[in-house]
Amino acid sequence: PRVRRQRQMCIRDSICNEYNKWLLILPFVGVLSSCSNGDEFFKEERYKKEIYVVSDASQVFQAEYEMTKSDEAMKTLAFAVSGTNPIDRDVNIVVEKDEELLTEYNYNNYRDETDKYAHGLNEVDYILSSSSVTIKMGTEFKNQVGKLPITLKTSVLENLSVDSIYFIPFRIKEASPYEINEDKRNVLYRIYKKNQYASQRKNTFYNSIGYIGSAFFTSTKVVQPLSYNKIRVYVGGQVYSTSDTKETINKNAMIITVNEDNTVTMSPYSTEGGLKVTTLVPSDNPNDTSGSYGYRNVYNPDEQCFYLYYSYDIGNGEQIIREQMILE
Repeated sequence: PRVRRQRQMCIRDSICNEYNKWLLILPFVGVLSSCSNGDEFFKEERYKKEIYVVSDASQVFQAEYEMTKSDEAMKTLAFAVSGTNPIDRDVNIVVEKDEELLTEYNYNNYRDETDKYAHGLNEVDYILSSSSVTIKMGTEFKNQVGKLPITLKTSVLENLSVDSIYFIPFRIKEASPYEINEDKRNVLYRIYKKNQYASQRKNTFYNSIGYIGSAFFTSTKVVQPLSYNKIRVYVGGQVYSTSDTKETINKNAMIITVNEDNTVTMSPYSTEGGLKVTTLVPSDNPNDTSGSYGYRNVYNPDEQCFYLYYSYDIGNGEQIIREQMILE
């Protein structure tokens, strides 16, 4: 009897296990059956098709312009259509400026601190080849994006301060054949500068190591692009902060200019702060007691490193600097 009961229990457990397996398998069989019937679920549009301008949660589109020797630089503002399926007709969009959006941005973010207000570019400062954008049907779903080319003169870019915010405010004036998404109709097209040494959009850090006189120092420096061959950085061991005032910046910042042969020269960023900066001539003798032989006032592109020999005076007497700055 005991053997019979054990045999019956084993048979019962086996039947239960098989039953549980089928309970798990049946839903997938149903899904596979649905897929084999023409993917009807995915053929239907799951969302409302609406035309919108691409931006982040703050209605900002970030455009980073790289400065080169060329007279112009171009980036594009993107437009798209919501939905799960490709568009079945061409989409036509007309764009115009939206000055009210910039006014609202400044008031909402800075209130009475008008010195912090973002600046709008004048229409003479940029070039729109057209105010119309078309998104063509028939292209791959991932490529169904309309692009509005926006060209800036290099001279305009170079004159934009790295301590200020610059926008071109746009809005979709009209569009067809779908509705416009009113929450994504407007955009602040933000302009950043970049060159081969530094970017304004994300802080560019260089590790600095060297000597102030005979005293050893290390520092992490924020380097900012000014033009295609110029960057701004604080002198010596001075430390930059995003909260620094204009007066502090003018007192501590110098310009490094990279020449055609990768030699560099240093000069004050501003004459208003009283900072004096002089590019010194390193010794040609590796055994010279000045220790300047290894600091040739040159940029090594392979190492992404600056070797600097200069002096500065911020009002406390001249300081002689031997410095190596390498991209972090």
